[in-house]
This record gives sequence, structure tokens and C-alpha cells, in this order.
Amino acid sequence: MVELRPFRGWRYNPSVVGDLASVICPPYDIIDKELEEELHRRSPHNAVYLEGAERPDWNAPASERYAQAAQLFQDWQDQKVLNRDQEPSFYLMRHSYMHQGRQMTRTGLIGCVGLEDYQRLRVLRHEYTQEPAVQDRVSLMDACNANFSPIMSLYRDPSGSLSAAFDTAMADPPLFRVAGEPVQETALWKITDDKTQARISDLFKDIPVFLADGHHRYEAALRLRGQKLTGASDDAALARNYVMMTLFEFNDPGLLVLPYHRVVAGLSPPELERLRSRLNDMFQIQDSGPSGSAELEGLLEQVADSGSRVMGVAGLQSGRLSLLTLKETQDAGQWGPLAISEGWILEEQVLKPILGDAMPQRVDYAHDHQQALDQVSSGKQQLAFLLKPFPMDGFEAVVGAGHVLPRKSTFFYPKLPTGLVINQLEGAL
Repeated sequence: MVELRPFRGWRYNPSVVGDLASVICPPYDIIDKELEEELHRRSPHNAVYLEGAERPDWNAPASERYAQAAQLFQDWQDQKVLNRDQEPSFYLMRHSYMHQGRQMTRTGLIGCVGLEDYQRLRVLRHEYTQEPAVQDRVSLMDACNANFSPIMSLYRDPSGSLSAAFDTAMADPPLFRVAGEPVQETALWKITDDKTQARISDLFKDIPVFLADGHHRYEAALRLRGQKLTGASDDAALARNYVMMTLFEFNDPGLLVLPYHRVVAGLSPPELERLRSRLNDMFQIQDSGPSGSAELEGLLEQVADSGSRVMGVAGLQSGRLSLLTLKETQDAGQWGPLAISEGWILEEQVLKPILGDAMPQRVDYAHDHQQALDQVSSGKQQLAFLLKPFPMDGFEAVVGAGHVLPRKSTFFYPKLPTGLVINQLEGAL
């Protein structure tokens, strides 16, 4: 269903930059000002100088940042800070990290995926985007002619045929291994064998790709293609017809999805009373104890073990935690396929009827459950709704049918590192 091609990646030159851990950074959307300054201190060649950081104020001018990044990218090529591989390659990334005391390892295939409009259901999105963030990425890609960070995507390999090819490639020593924060431990290999590359590309001709993280970058690439490629120049081999992705198989044991919790503030007394009444009508409400850390962990275990359409809440009763279970009298089946998502039920069936168009201003998101509880305990937020991770089988089924989930339905952890490989968008792949 999609065209996947190898490409000639730009990679850091260790003889110039030294320890590669000093030049790798997270993707831009989780880099705040404090982290950006720390990354600057690590190395004058850190990838954050190219990728940029999150912009807290989208109305503020971007000044010359895009042009500066473009000039820096060219300077680093000229100074051999970055070297380009001589032959088109697929890259394999093995990423090891710790989560709750467990060692997790996932294997991603880095290649260039042909851009497809969403309507064709070949590249599948699961969330909508925000225009200022898309335009930011358009401006950066247009100025630099490059993808500095890969989009994280998922695929289903029914036969498991690629795993043997990956194992063969990774039996050789890696190109490099990077240990330590912010990338935990990452190793990178190249696949240059023509037959193996053809096997990989052939598999993807028959399967769709699911966007996991990087919707704004994907839409920026789509938009840039539309601006730059017209008529005779619309050559399938041109790099601007593609975008760099790191692809993970759905069954990868190191693939981890965490929840985003919802925190609510700014409710007037009448709105809060209406919300309590609606929750009482729709859910069985069970007291789960005081709002302490130990009780919070116990509540999350209950939520995880209690099946679908169950969530926790802090602040419904002052200083207390509660377990919400959708009543059997609620015919969730009539709500459609998205009703497998507790986040969708909460937003569409509970909050939106009360808050209406004001919901985006009243509802925020937190992937750290303790942080969500602390915001309620401190009075910064009125309520915290604590959700379980979105089930991957449900994700594949619902998104595969073309449905779009509520904002912040998934948090694929950890985010992919930026700077392992860079894809240039000039000329042919």
C-alpha cells in the first residue's frame, strides 16, 4: 500500500563531534526552554540547533531561526560535522530503555515512506493537528530541505518475514552505539544489500502504515510536497515525495503506549454540579480512598484490571479518589466504534455537553498520573480523570478503518531520538 525506499542519510562524524550522546536530542515538541539550554551546553553540534524546540507562544515571531538552521545544516556538511552515506540504505535502530524497573527493547526500521493523502487509507492518522505547529514544521523543512527527526509509525507484518532479515543485519557490529540520557541506549545498523532492501520494500507495498507520533511533521511534508511539486517535476523518485519514518511492528515487545490523563479547570459552580450529575447518571461511582500516592497507585491498578469503560477521578469529592464504571444501562454500542476509548467517552459524552466550545480552554493533558493528582491537590485544577492506555488491538482496528481518535489518546513512550540519521529533501533519494 505504501512505497518504502532506502535513502542516503546524513550522520554525525564521531571524529569531529566526539561522544554521540552529546549531539542527540529528543524531538522538538518535548523540548522546553530549560532543556533546550541544557542541550546547548552539551555540544555546539547538538541536533537541537537544527530541530529547534517547542514554541510556547505561537504568535511570537520565529525571527531568523529557520534560516539559521538551514545555514548551520550547510555549514556542518562543509565542515564534515555531518557525512552522507554513499549508498542508499535502510537503517535499523535498536532502542533499549527502562520503564518501571523493566528493561525494554524495541527495533525500528528507518526509511523513507511515500507521502499519501489520508483519504487513501494507506498512511493512517489517529489525531488531528494544530495549524501553528504544522506551519512551524513546514517553514523548517522548506528552509533546510531536510527531515531532522523521523516520524514514528507502526505496521503489521503478518508473516513475520522481516524479523529474520533484521536479526541477520544486527548480527554484525553496529555503526555506533549511544548510551545514556536522553536516548538511554541506542544502536544503529545499515542495510545495503539489494535483495534485502527489495524484500523490505515489497512487504510494504501490501500493508498500510499507522502514524504513531509525528502527525504535524507528516502534514507539513504533505503540504510542502503540494507547494513544491507540480506538473512534470512531480517525479516519484524526488525526495520531497517522501518523509523519513522509523517503523515498528505492532507486536514488538518493546512497543509501549502510556495514557494521557485529562485535567479540568475553570468550572463554575453550576457547571461543576452539572458535571457531577452527569457522572452519577452515566457511571457507577465507587470511593477509592484519600488522595494519597499509595491510594493513587491502587486506583490505577483497579482501572487497569477492570476492563473497558472504566476510569479514575480525583477531586469529584474533596480530597478523595473515585472509580468510575460505565453503567450497563448506557448503550455504548450506539455511540460508534470510538466508544472503545475512555477518553472519547469522557470528552464527547460527558464534558462536551457541558462545556461546549469552551472545552479546549478548560481541559488539559498530563501523562504523569502523580502530576495530575498534584495539580488537583494544589487547587491548580479542579478534577483529574485518570485513564488506562489505549489498547493496541483497538487502535489498529479503529484507526485502520479511518477513524480519528480524541486528541492525546496515546503516548508512545519513549519519544524517538533526533539526530541518528538525517534525510535530505533535495533531488532524488
